[in-house]
Amino acid sequence: MNTRIRTLSILTALALAFAASSAWAEEGIVREDTARALQRAESLIQQKQYRKAAAEFERANELTGGSCPDCLLGVARAYSGAGQVDAAIQVTRMALPLFPSSDRQAQAYSQLGSLLTLKGDMDSARAAFQKAVELDGSLELQVRSTMAEALLKRASAVEAASRTAAPGETESFAAAAPQLQ
Repeated sequence: MNTRIRTLSILTALALAFAASSAWAEEGIVREDTARALQRAESLIQQKQYRKAAAEFERANELTGGSCPDCLLGVARAYSGAGQVDAAIQVTRMALPLFPSSDRQAQAYSQLGSLLTLKGDMDSARAAFQKAVELDGSLELQVRSTMAEALLKRASAVEAASRTAAPGETESFAAAAPQLQ
């Protein structure tokens, strides 16, 4: 009886070890596929192919089970590049609670502040930038630079919209300018 129990125990242990190694191998493949999707997405952003980049970031997020904050921030960057600022803000907000560390979350708040600046929601943008600095004080100079860059981008969009507007339409185009990029 003891030999039978030992044999059964050994076979059970081997089966569990095999299952664990199979799961580990599958997890490794998913990580590699996710990394490749992220690389493709970043390359597409550089090429200004924002819709394709968003699809790749979304694919990477799906591969991780929908819990990849960096993937979501990438989706938001792609949406912003495509001129979909409201969608970019929404996705960035979705990513915020998923970050395990405050320094990474601070980067996300900085991105949110930039997007809110583009939209023209300056009070919310200031609050997001302030939260970024509260979470990681070393980002203060970067946050100031990001805020200045976003303000310049917004001013350029408003100016471009006003140049193309017919007389009397300047205000309506200026209001829509945050959607342009």
